[in-house]
Amino acid sequence: MEEIITSLQIKISIPQDKKMTVGNIATAVKGMKIEQKVAEEIIKALDKKETTRYAGKPNTRGNGEKRYQRAGTKNRHPITSIGRLSLKLHLLKDTQKKGNNTFRPIENRIEFSGKKTYQEDISMISAELATKMTYRDAETEGKLFLEDMPSASTINRRVIFYGERIKEFNSNKIKDASVDIAFADATKCHSQEKDKNKNGVNVALGLDRRGEKMLLDARVNQAWDETAKYLDDLKALDYKATLVGDGDVDMKNALVTGERGFQMDLIHASRGTGYRLWKDSKLSLEDRRAVIGELEAALYTLKNSVYKHLKDGDTGALRRRIDCTVDALKKLAKRLWKMGCFLAADFIRKYSNAVVTFARLAADGRIVPWNSNIIERLMGEISKRCKHKWMRWTTRGLEAILNLILVRYTSEESYENFKEKMMKTDNLRFIKSEVKIVSAGGEL
Repeated sequence: MEEIITSLQIKISIPQDKKMTVGNIATAVKGMKIEQKVAEEIIKALDKKETTRYAGKPNTRGNGEKRYQRAGTKNRHPITSIGRLSLKLHLLKDTQKKGNNTFRPIENRIEFSGKKTYQEDISMISAELATKMTYRDAETEGKLFLEDMPSASTINRRVIFYGERIKEFNSNKIKDASVDIAFADATKCHSQEKDKNKNGVNVALGLDRRGEKMLLDARVNQAWDETAKYLDDLKALDYKATLVGDGDVDMKNALVTGERGFQMDLIHASRGTGYRLWKDSKLSLEDRRAVIGELEAALYTLKNSVYKHLKDGDTGALRRRIDCTVDALKKLAKRLWKMGCFLAADFIRKYSNAVVTFARLAADGRIVPWNSNIIERLMGEISKRCKHKWMRWTTRGLEAILNLILVRYTSEESYENFKEKMMKTDNLRFIKSEVKIVSAGGEL
């Protein structure tokens, strides 16, 4: 450990005939930028130590024979969460190296964010703000507590950078996860790209063995087949996993392969039937409502039977109830077909077995949700940030911000781990600091 001691004398004038608030004092102290000055002095001290280690103390006899020669200084103004720092850093020349032979010795001790002015701490803060408000608002609101907040365009670039990194980070988490319950849904957001009116968003969510949410995938303007390949390559889904979702055929065909099962969300089953009855244009509103009521009676009676028969352990009765439900649905579909409601009849017939998957699995001892509420709430997070009518997105920008938003929504722990990795906050455990106030007094 290397100790660096810096002294700081503070002078502040307060009129005797004015009554100040605590906030006034705090604002005045903050305006003195004490944290910036302390940070600058610490970095300058380290710079001096490293320069001396290479090139000796300045103006010392024999320095001219050393391999490393002083080559002046260069100003650097990195912006951090405590403000813009003003640093004059030494340059050294390596006389035994050809070509670009100058370097900053301080970089052996302090890592700067490449040539970027904004360092990782303030970049991460600005990106996090942008997941909750527009880029312009993030800049404006950030300036309430950080004077040197990045511009809206800079924040946008940081969001894209972190969004792509967090997808890589999340890939490592879901690799070999073998999730056995998954949810999938799709939505659309406005596009600012010339060849697109809307951006298609596909999202897959899983529950791990502890029942904790896990973002499996979020991608923009790509087919469900790409999601399926991605998850299969990572072995994120178990080969007997059950997918819960709506009636999206492309989604089902891509993700439900082999021995995997599909549970049609009961709410979407009812809504999908109602929509198709309307499209068929054969029944009055009152008659359509009667059909939906009959459908829901069959489905929710089954749902209640699952709870009842699991509690009393009568799986035989549960299996009989499942068969009765499927038969009732097929009879309803047949009756609708005769009425000329072909779309509704085909929909009910097609999904008559998919709506009872949760009950069949319950009879075998596996509990799978009968609805996709968990991913509907997640889609609400997308809507809050990305679906306002004035918002326009590029494919890359939308996918980046979605991955930031959704990893945080599904797992605060994973999101915090990602932030720590990006900001390298693990290094803080090696830094020990102590503050001593020698005296605190005033003169009259």
